[in-house]
Amino acid sequence: MVAVTLRSTAVAAVLAALADQTRATCPSRFSWEDNVLTKAAIDSTNNAELFDFGPVEGTPVSSKIIGGIPRPRCKTFPGDALWPSTSVWNLFNLTLGGALIKTVPLAAPCYSGWPQYNAAQCEYVKTNWNRPQLHVEDPTSAMFPLWQGQTCMPSDHPSQIYDNCTLGGYASYSVAVIKVSQIQLALNFARATNIRLVVKNTGHDFADKSMGAGSLSIWTHKLKDIQYIPNYTCNGHSGPAFRLGSGVETEEVYRAAEANNVTVVGGECRTVGMAGGYIAGGGHSPMSSLVGMGADQVLSLDVVLPNGRFVTASQSSYPDLFWALRGGGGSTYGVVTSVTVKAYPQIPVSTLGFAFATSPNVTADTFWDGVEAYTTYFDTFTAAGAYGYWLIVNIGPGQFFFSMNPLWGGNMTLAQFQPLIQPFLDDLADLGIPIDPVWNEYPSLYQAHSGTFPPENVGGADNRAASRLFPKDNFINPAKRNETMAAVRYAVEAGGILIGYNIRAAPNSAVNQTNSVNPAWRETTGFFLLATAWPADASTALIQSQSNILTNDWMARWRQVSPGAGSYLSEGDINEPNWQQSFYGSHYLRLLQLKKKYDPTGLFYAHTAVGSEDWEVEGQLPGLPTQNGRLCRKP
Repeated sequence: MVAVTLRSTAVAAVLAALADQTRATCPSRFSWEDNVLTKAAIDSTNNAELFDFGPVEGTPVSSKIIGGIPRPRCKTFPGDALWPSTSVWNLFNLTLGGALIKTVPLAAPCYSGWPQYNAAQCEYVKTNWNRPQLHVEDPTSAMFPLWQGQTCMPSDHPSQIYDNCTLGGYASYSVAVIKVSQIQLALNFARATNIRLVVKNTGHDFADKSMGAGSLSIWTHKLKDIQYIPNYTCNGHSGPAFRLGSGVETEEVYRAAEANNVTVVGGECRTVGMAGGYIAGGGHSPMSSLVGMGADQVLSLDVVLPNGRFVTASQSSYPDLFWALRGGGGSTYGVVTSVTVKAYPQIPVSTLGFAFATSPNVTADTFWDGVEAYTTYFDTFTAAGAYGYWLIVNIGPGQFFFSMNPLWGGNMTLAQFQPLIQPFLDDLADLGIPIDPVWNEYPSLYQAHSGTFPPENVGGADNRAASRLFPKDNFINPAKRNETMAAVRYAVEAGGILIGYNIRAAPNSAVNQTNSVNPAWRETTGFFLLATAWPADASTALIQSQSNILTNDWMARWRQVSPGAGSYLSEGDINEPNWQQSFYGSHYLRLLQLKKKYDPTGLFYAHTAVGSEDWEVEGQLPGLPTQNGRLCRKP
């Protein structure tokens, strides 16, 4: 950490000296990735201490001493004597070329105490608050305001708990990056000033990992370049591929693949950032049962390391980092600027949608027999490349509703898909469960995805979720299946909302699956999410109580019937017990060693990210770990 004294020396030298480096091969980098900060540029200014690179990775560094003085236990926070002055922030903005944004909460137009107060804009925010794109296109907003602290909800929103609007867990400033040098400058500035750093791509993570009070945020949303490479030949791979800027979203990738008559592995949600937490967390997909996880498809990544240096991670360059970045979690090892992923031939997709519920002729027991009948086909369906996305809700005492949204047959025509699924439908008929099946066949993944999956709904502070990766043996073994379904039924009967996936991480010799994806995924055929909800105006005590029930009652039963399994990092319980094992499995110790190698001083932090056990956010309530407090190293 340095105490900053603003000098009058012009910073134009820094901007002028950001030299274009020779473009990398395999394939060429995007032009904005060639705009790289150099040591010579930094040394040419009298404010070098603000922007200098950190130690070369692997160099022994004390987490408690920097520059010969003790490192503060806590990150510098607004109001501290060492918090940068307005003049220093202005200098930083000038050096960035005007890319620095001082945070204005998305709902600020609803509050008369803010200069942005505007009734019409407030109404727009209220109307669109539950649409993910509203939050994606904002530099700091995320989709789960419970962890922000709910300090600036739209006025009159049912979850509004404050009469005024404050930043809470929002970053203090963001850098809207459009070139690598800006990321390097931001990392170096945060390290030099001891400010908390966060990274925002789209903000989908269930734990709001892109949030952090008093932080500087790197916003990658504008890195939207997409390059189709018909014959990518590098690192032992030959075939079609896409190079994607880290701001590219799932639907944009699917659309580009459609235009080039190919298929790409991407997420189920349309606005998920492909090169952000999606790939970093492993990345499940409607294509996973056919070709594996999103992280499995990665051929190379370009990344700015915590020390500010820009490198390529691949099988032949930084192979340990290449392993860690594909499944080991976001906001941990650096800021990915672009990723190259494998593409596949265009495939047909067939889908099936239907629903059933309890009724005078379908008892609760019969309903659950129908659900269990589906689980007996989990291994059969996924082995054939199929995938299921479904929902179960409690609609009243002893009353339940099941909706398939959809059952998906990747690389199957209807003539191939229907015979695979028919035995399950026959089982439902034998149980006396009526359905009205809706079959569709599409010529491509993009058209099937656009025509099938429901729209996303975000922005609520009246619920939270947890997840479990159930091994296939939980559904093949009759005794284990009975135990599993009893635990599932218990949670739904108690009020839980179940979102289920019948999915596997298929083995695929065409890609490198030696990565840090949670090993539990390799055994999974059932990925279940469980949500608890409360009234929008619920008290803190009620929210804490419901949160505790989810983690320590409902999910405890799920963990008990699947010992040694795990959970999905990006859609997991923010209070997950033994989260190192649940989210990372047997990979955790190696991931932690690499964290210490590449980020020895803890520049990057996110809740339940590798190494986060060394840190704490002050002022938290039990069961409600918001990000609206000061980040400090644990004593």
